Amino acid sequence: MNYLKLLVILSVFIFQGHAFAASEVEQYGTAKFQSYQDIESVKQLKVVWDFNFQDPKSVNGVFNNLAALLKATAEYGPHDFEPIKVVIVSHGPELVVFDKRNYAKYKDVVERASNFAKQGVKFEICNNAAKAVGSRPEDLYGFVTVVPAGPYALAYWQSKGYSLNAVGATMPTGPLSELNKADVHPKIE
Repeated sequence: MNYLKLLVILSVFIFQGHAFAASEVEQYGTAKFQSYQDIESVKQLKVVWDFNFQDPKSVNGVFNNLAALLKATAEYGPHDFEPIKVVIVSHGPELVVFDKRNYAKYKDVVERASNFAKQGVKFEICNNAAKAVGSRPEDLYGFVTVVPAGPYALAYWQSKGYSLNAVGATMPTGPLSELNKADVHPKIE
């Protein structure tokens, strides 16, 4: 009988603790989903994405964010003629994924980048960083453009009204890292 009494008492304490915790949590309310009601007044989203990742494989993960951005724009707007413009500026260790000589290692990333380029995403590669990892313009894929410098490109696009997105960037990172050294070619002067 003592065992049954103890079980009942413990049950009451546990239930009261749970009820107290539940009522405490309720004070914060419940989230709701909503898009931006005035999104159509924006007409066009313009984003310049800062790619500067210690690990070249991070590009694939950030491409998931890019895919989410493009999908949300298609679903929620704006719905103007050209609702979104995206420019990706690569100026860190990740730029080795855009070198044709590294295709076997980064094939999946290259295919995703190529598909994004077909959807209108522009890819720009920093000339200084490319030289530092031994990549010349002819070593890079046709869907990328080599620009004078990464920071220069970021400043240019921001002056054109593009918002800066640095999701995942590990700034500041030089073009060489422990994670890309196997993919680097002799430095170009």
